[in-house]
Amino acid sequence: MKTQNTIKNYEIRVKGHLGKNAAIWFEDFQIEYSASGETILRGPVIDQAALFGVLTSIRDLGLTLTLVREEDD
Repeated sequence: MKTQNTIKNYEIRVKGHLGKNAAIWFEDFQIEYSASGETILRGPVIDQAALFGVLTSIRDLGLTLTLVREEDD
């Protein structure tokens, strides 16, 4: 079996600026706030299941997803 490093860095954007209580859901991510009113989450995601977990958290918090992008290495 071939093994490989599957960790990818992602940029995920949501509408609005997250408060401190919501930001703790994304503690593995760097959090930035854009002037246009978005929260930018950047960080490692180990696999697709973990990515779906992050997206589920966004949904559960009632946030509006505006972008999901795998960043270049």
